[in-house]
Amino acid sequence: METTHKFSFWDYDMAGRSRSRLAFFLPILFFLACKGDPVTPPAPETPFRAFYHWQTEFKLDSLERDWLNATGADRIYVKFFDLDRDAGGKDIIPLASVQMDTTGLQGRRVIPTIFITNRSMLQLPPAEIPQLAGRITEKIDRQFAGLGQPLRELQLDCDWTPQSRETYFALLEALKKNYAGREVRLSTTIRLHQLRYPEQTGVPPVDRGVLMFYNMGNLTEWSEPNSILNLEKAAAYLPDGLQYPLHLDLALPIFRWAVLFRDGKMIKLINEPTDSLLQQPQKLEPTQPGRYRVLENHYLDGYYLYRGDQLRVEAVSTEALRAAYELVKRQYPDAARSLIFYHLDRQVLDRYRPADLKGLN
Repeated sequence: METTHKFSFWDYDMAGRSRSRLAFFLPILFFLACKGDPVTPPAPETPFRAFYHWQTEFKLDSLERDWLNATGADRIYVKFFDLDRDAGGKDIIPLASVQMDTTGLQGRRVIPTIFITNRSMLQLPPAEIPQLAGRITEKIDRQFAGLGQPLRELQLDCDWTPQSRETYFALLEALKKNYAGREVRLSTTIRLHQLRYPEQTGVPPVDRGVLMFYNMGNLTEWSEPNSILNLEKAAAYLPDGLQYPLHLDLALPIFRWAVLFRDGKMIKLINEPTDSLLQQPQKLEPTQPGRYRVLENHYLDGYYLYRGDQLRVEAVSTEALRAAYELVKRQYPDAARSLIFYHLDRQVLDRYRPADLKGLN
């Protein structure tokens, strides 16, 4: 019975809300020796434009299809599922599996992406790594089978730590072994601290990486101007002559959220609050640009706010997006050849014009 229970989570899709955004945050500089010889970067491919899709239902509407066409985006990195410990903390299971509608996918490459919690890697015995890699491979193959296109890339997203690095890298090696001979390359996300200090954080054994150029500020400090994109802090991680032993593509942020503070402490993120929800003068008082004080108890997009709570609404303007791109292009030009925008969503696209994104070159 125990074996059946363990495998049942992998045999069926699990609905749920992703918890991945907070996992991008607050990297710490860790100092461990990097094992192995330097990786020789592969020849870069033709530059491309792409989007991440990070929701549990995938269906391209007409606006999203028009955006993909107008921005020249020919591929979508779709989060297929999360990997995390189950409620009992015993097994690693898939959560928040995507439900795919293939309408409008003709001519567009789908790259399945998996978000992996660091805690799941911390608790994974080495002997179970091949089994987990096998389950991931099987589940990806099942979910991808109906898309009518060959699988060319699998991306993993995990903010590994010194304690989890060895396990995570071993999982990557096991997945590469599973896909050997199938012309499937493996990629992973790279945070700024991993880019800046590869000797200490290690270089993952993959074919290429994606530099996640966002979530770089101090999320939990009320005084933080913008934790999504803080170029002053980012610049310290991009010195002149920076090199990295993997080819990197660049991911830039186009999302918005509200950071909720109570009694001076950050307690919650509210994703993509609409203007209509924020423009309620009887309930929310603007105190300065992007900052609000709650005047009366009420629900905001399903979250209950108390009088006295504070909101810091963060987004990335077109000008800030351009400045971020130019900073990376100036300091690390190889990573600015191909762009992936986070993320594809109707509310997000309403705040930009296709030319704003296509013009980054």
